[in-house]
Amino acid sequence: MYRTYLKDRENFLSDVRAKMDKRLYNDVIALAETRLKKFPGDMDAYLVLASCGASMDRPAEAGEIVEHWYDIVRDQSRVYEVLGDAYGRNKMPKEAKEAYMKCAALAPERSAHLSEKIASLKEGAMQESATSEEDEYNVGPDDLFAEFHTLTLAKLYVKQGYLEMAGNVLGKILERDPGNSEVREYAMHVERLMGKGWEPVIDELNRWLNGLREKRSQ
Repeated sequence: MYRTYLKDRENFLSDVRAKMDKRLYNDVIALAETRLKKFPGDMDAYLVLASCGASMDRPAEAGEIVEHWYDIVRDQSRVYEVLGDAYGRNKMPKEAKEAYMKCAALAPERSAHLSEKIASLKEGAMQESATSEEDEYNVGPDDLFAEFHTLTLAKLYVKQGYLEMAGNVLGKILERDPGNSEVREYAMHVERLMGKGWEPVIDELNRWLNGLREKRSQ
């Protein structure tokens, strides 16, 4: 079943690439709608529809589709939290933190909740280090569990259109390190993006579309 899905996906994206190159947007839309009937909630199909909207100079329509697409991504991101919990129970704090960070990147509104889980991992690792003679994890808590707010997380928020949340993250970093020129410069970039409406969303869709075209040319 899974192999059939992968083959079907490959054929779908191949057809999309060919028709997008010819600017046959209505045909591409028909392909995407047919795929959604076969695979409800298919994220590739929603991205294709959004890309068509962007290419046809319908940014508001494309933005609405992307928001719907992201609702699906956000719901599915919880699997990373479940995975992080499993890692935590099995005393694998590094892997647990990575899973929680992936969940936070996909569902920014859960960041506070997930940061608490990361903090509890740190506490558990420190307790284990203090009580274990062999120190079998050797995780180096202070290094492993760095501040939850990072430039990488801010960039992920920007990529997903959460500019205000990215700004908040950058502000937290600058509170700790006001002399960080890289973060300050990126914060200025985010401020500029906030005044561009749908443009960041369209740029991201264009990058995705260009990726399809590059695959077709290989």
